[in-house]
Amino acid sequence: MKTYFFIAFSFLCFQIYAQNAPIIDALAKKDSETGAVVKVVQDEQINYLLNKKTENYAESNALKRGWSVQVFQENSTGAKDAALEIEKKIRNKFPDEVVRTERVSPFWRVRVGKFVTADDAKQLRELLIKEFPALRGSIYIVKFAE
Repeated sequence: MKTYFFIAFSFLCFQIYAQNAPIIDALAKKDSETGAVVKVVQDEQINYLLNKKTENYAESNALKRGWSVQVFQENSTGAKDAALEIEKKIRNKFPDEVVRTERVSPFWRVRVGKFVTADDAKQLRELLIKEFPALRGSIYIVKFAE
């Protein structure tokens, strides 16, 4: 019985690992029998999340140097509360991204994502501007080093 369970579990893991192409891409191909094509219209954020490689997520969390999107930087008396509120809102909209509030005297900062390339950070920046237009003037791509 244990052998069958192990074989079934191994097969399931292989199937999950083998599904590298997003399902949307598979649907967009012509059906071999009917020639039908499925057109999926969806929000840009869904495309971003579907195309994001989950195996790279753990690696990006461990990055010591790279690119992030800074969405807030302020040193006023209410800056801490504002930074924590912005962090909360971004975590709700982008639960798979690394969102962190930092105190780098005299500033409070909120940064989102840890990316190897600036291009990946630019994609996230565009989504953040779309989701939070009030922050547009304070959203920048920045280098980080921990």
